[in-house]
Amino acid sequence: MDKKKRLALLASAALLIVITSYLWQAGFPSRSAPLEKIALGSIPARISGPLYIAEEQGYFKAQGLDVTLVTNASSPESMRDLKDGRIDLACCGAFNLVQDVFSGNSDLRCLAVLCNGQIMDLIARRDKGISRPEDLRGKTIGLPVKTAAQYILGRFLTLHLIPLQEVKVVDVKPVDLAEALATGKADAILTWEPYIFEVGKKMGNTVVTWPAQGGQDIFWILVGRAEYLQRNPGALEKLMRSLMQAAAFVKEQPEKARTIICRRSKFPLAECDRYPLQYGVFLDLGLLLALEDEAAWMIKNRLTDRTEIPNFLDYLEPGPLLRVNPKSVRLVLPGKATPK
Repeated sequence: MDKKKRLALLASAALLIVITSYLWQAGFPSRSAPLEKIALGSIPARISGPLYIAEEQGYFKAQGLDVTLVTNASSPESMRDLKDGRIDLACCGAFNLVQDVFSGNSDLRCLAVLCNGQIMDLIARRDKGISRPEDLRGKTIGLPVKTAAQYILGRFLTLHLIPLQEVKVVDVKPVDLAEALATGKADAILTWEPYIFEVGKKMGNTVVTWPAQGGQDIFWILVGRAEYLQRNPGALEKLMRSLMQAAAFVKEQPEKARTIICRRSKFPLAECDRYPLQYGVFLDLGLLLALEDEAAWMIKNRLTDRTEIPNFLDYLEPGPLLRVNPKSVRLVLPGKATPK
């Protein structure tokens, strides 16, 4: 073999080593490496959109992950699975993290926000004498307690000068809300997609509907137990990368993303603009303020024995996101104390 060929072969080998090293550092796993398993709980709604995109577009597997999506009817069910060890991570509303912190679950940590926006409606029966929000006084309102719906109802009533004590709240599972309204178990319900559309099928024009959130976004967050997060930093970084790829896909191919998300969540495409959502993978001041507002509301309404708002910075785990994309963490993060 002449000198020129030997040099060409050496150059090719060196280039292959550089490319392989770059791909490994960028988070592309070796094809021969076994997939790391993650069980992740969420609910069947558009707020789970990044999970659906990452699964269908193959982003999880491309990062070396075998992610099992566990579907539950509500956030409390996913949180119960998480605390019982049946799943590794859970998606839930920020309100659920507040509740668990107040209940003494100091080992929970939020990794990122995956979605925020408006998804809830308050729907009432006209034949119960309800045509304006003020008519809700003295009425029975069904919703799943220990969810963000409870907080959103409280804010809705406050905006219309109705004390929470002037309505009767009954605990109804999300899947049973339409039936509760149709049978008269509740005069009104607070519900969200996809259950909103069941009400329309059952009740038609016999109900009046109001957007319930009044400009207050729901923050849909990814939560895990501190011990699991400490043991699996590599898998969590891969998960952050795949979810950021999913968020980028939503921005770059909005129509295709919308079709996938609506199909998986059984949400009518035509209704998307009525319930706007923003997808991303981040931690920011908006989440922190929402956590504090929800905690203050719980204290004021005596839904907890605690009297002080926790420092929710202690319940964020920005490490995986910082290592993947530091610009996605838009918070000042001083040294964190151990949660009390």
